[in-house]
Amino acid sequence: MALRSKAIAKAHRLAVRYSVILTRVAFLGLLLLPLIEPNSFSIIRAGRVTLPLETELHARSEVGAAAPEIAPGVTAEADQPPSEADVESASTRAADSKVPTLPPVDMPTPLLPAQPAEPNASPAEPVAPDGKPLPPSKQAARPWTDAEIADAKAECGRLLANITAVTEELPPAREGICGAPAPRELRSVGEGKVKFEPPATLNCPMIAGLATWINDKLQPAAQQSFGSPIARVIGASYSCRNRYGLARAPLSEHALMDAVDIAAFVLADGKVIRISKGWGPTAAQLKRAAAKASEPPTVNKVKGEKLLVSASKLGANDIAKHGEDKPKSPEAEKEAAAKLALSSFLHHAHDSACEIFGTVLGPDANDAHHDHFHLDMKVRRQQTSLCE
Repeated sequence: MALRSKAIAKAHRLAVRYSVILTRVAFLGLLLLPLIEPNSFSIIRAGRVTLPLETELHARSEVGAAAPEIAPGVTAEADQPPSEADVESASTRAADSKVPTLPPVDMPTPLLPAQPAEPNASPAEPVAPDGKPLPPSKQAARPWTDAEIADAKAECGRLLANITAVTEELPPAREGICGAPAPRELRSVGEGKVKFEPPATLNCPMIAGLATWINDKLQPAAQQSFGSPIARVIGASYSCRNRYGLARAPLSEHALMDAVDIAAFVLADGKVIRISKGWGPTAAQLKRAAAKASEPPTVNKVKGEKLLVSASKLGANDIAKHGEDKPKSPEAEKEAAAKLALSSFLHHAHDSACEIFGTVLGPDANDAHHDHFHLDMKVRRQQTSLCE
């Protein structure tokens, strides 16, 4: 009994001692709790990891719906938009059309740990304090290095060594992310000194391409079709902007002094060949006309009688067919021949340019290019050119 009483007393003393220790530890924990950073613990509950707030927010910022790419038509421009001709043809919808963006969707995002950015991921779009995209001329860019300038000048010497062209060397140009390390002002090309109006600010690969195109392709065709060589080229070159001048679009090749838009050619005899007037019906116009001609007949009610619209056209078709048999006047035949010559020359100019330039966009590309050719030296994957 004495031993049992002694053991009970000893166990009681130990219980009291450990109870006091646990009480002290709990008290110290309460004192230290305000000093511990909130959300420092991850709790595993029902197979799900609840991340600290900062990690969760970062993970949400890394996971989300990707914005749709824009793209050309041109400018494709090749300066092509959706396809580089549909993305340089975001402008198939017209030069000042708005690029559609996805509306924000309010939906839960999976709680995933933040992932490192892909090495080839494009940088975030620079924005102004008001949230609008910064224009290319306002975006920060490093100046051209001495090595880049020297390489570009050496390329100029190589490309222009065997080309007849009047150019003026310009200082390295840097306007935001636009410009070129060794630009030149092109005044004229060829032995006949075909003038550019206004003088074009371009890099040397573009100057070499234009000289080859005009001398080897256009001059023989102009002499054959019109009996007169080309004397002037009317167009535009450098412009620090995105494709089609849109706020949200890829940078235009015009901004890199690597593109030219040509609106007209002027022959030595004074004849002006405008692309807007001489090209003829565009591919889009012919497609719309074909679709309209294939529409099913419609029924109208006139004074209570049902008439088929298509039936009313039968007589018109017979008259038109009969009219084709009538001889045309000499003036009409001459005008038709002149239109055919203009159209043939411009289509030849377009097609032959596709053999030289990386991008060629004309009236058939989209409505934005209905009145000019866009030419640039943009290098694409697998060295394929864009010709529309």
